Amino acid sequence: MTFAESIAAYGIDKPDLRIPNRIHAIPDLEPFRHFVSMISHLPDPIVEVCTLPLDGCSPAETRKFVTGFMDSLDTAFSDNPDGKPQILVCDSSQPLQGFSSLGVEYQTVLNLATGGEQLNDGDLVIFQAREKPIGQYNRSSTRLGELRVALWRALVEAGLLSAPPIGTPGSLQFVWVTEFPMFKPVEEGEPGQGGASGFSACHHPFTAPLSEQDFELLLTDPLEAKSAAYDLVLNGVEIGGGSERNHIVEVQQFIMRDVLKMTPQAIKDFSHLFDALQAGCPPHAGFALGFDRFVALLTDTSTVRDVIAFPKTMKGEDSFVKSPTKLTKEQLEPYGLKLADEPKRDLDSK
Repeated sequence: MTFAESIAAYGIDKPDLRIPNRIHAIPDLEPFRHFVSMISHLPDPIVEVCTLPLDGCSPAETRKFVTGFMDSLDTAFSDNPDGKPQILVCDSSQPLQGFSSLGVEYQTVLNLATGGEQLNDGDLVIFQAREKPIGQYNRSSTRLGELRVALWRALVEAGLLSAPPIGTPGSLQFVWVTEFPMFKPVEEGEPGQGGASGFSACHHPFTAPLSEQDFELLLTDPLEAKSAAYDLVLNGVEIGGGSERNHIVEVQQFIMRDVLKMTPQAIKDFSHLFDALQAGCPPHAGFALGFDRFVALLTDTSTVRDVIAFPKTMKGEDSFVKSPTKLTKEQLEPYGLKLADEPKRDLDSK
């Protein structure tokens, strides 16, 4: 799927396709203005909704879980300037099935969120507002996308939802994500490529534009240009990525000089690359696989340290070979090496 499709449907550029149902933007907010004002102070927001069907939980059990989950939310969610997320619980014993805050037209939202499927008691409906993007959406995730993943994982851990065990059908969900934006605005504290344009390359500054139209956008509106970059995602984890590269030297120089507005010295540092491209570099592309992450997912472990032959501790120490440790003179002698603070040894006599 494309980056834009992934953001719209899953709120993240690394979608975990094991999580049921997708995100939907409510097309007409007018009938739900009161509800919207309860969850956001934005004057004209996008309000998105998704559902999570639980495994036969009672509304009371679900509400207890939701209360604990919301109380432990990271401040990035609870202090979100777009508004705090709202989680409603389906409860047939309550007025309007527990969705009275939506008003009498609540069923319109439920049909949108479920694709017309029926909700059962205890199922969750999650809402989140956000600002409308200007042009191409260039962040890697939305707050609802992040919340949806965190909520699903917490529900699985609590035993209220089940995830297919590794090795069973549906347990390994691969997806290629393509057509990433070429550039994004530089965020506070982000170094980027050190240019003066105010934006940086999403992948890296050597990524080629996706099409002739995207190449032309470099001249007029670089933030709208798509790149020929691609990621391979497994169960919500990026296990590999790559891109087609710029192979025409004038294009590479233009991106660095005129699009990113890198300094002359920074551009000069890549003179060896320009020399290689100038010599007649053919079109080329690459892909790198994060093998440790891939194996960790296949073995259903939460940390890559479980699948690395010689994992390091949090201090960077290797417990197996007891390193780093001080070297002795006897260990250095066979290699003709010495410690820096020792007198020089006459190696010619050896």
